[in-house]
Amino acid sequence: MPLIRILRFGVLLSCGWLALAALLWQHHGFLWAALAIIIWVALLRLFQQAVLAHAQALAKKKD
Repeated sequence: MPLIRILRFGVLLSCGWLALAALLWQHHGFLWAALAIIIWVALLRLFQQAVLAHAQALAKKKD
């Protein structure tokens, strides 16, 4: 899968998590929204590590 497609997919998922947090805040309060944001940050960190590993693998493949 091309790296740019992975990055676009990550941005799309991030927007979804932020929309979820906004809806949770509106309907269920701050604590549920904060939980969604914490989960989003953890997933974003994992995503960034995966993208970095993929980019490094592509760089090694070119050599």
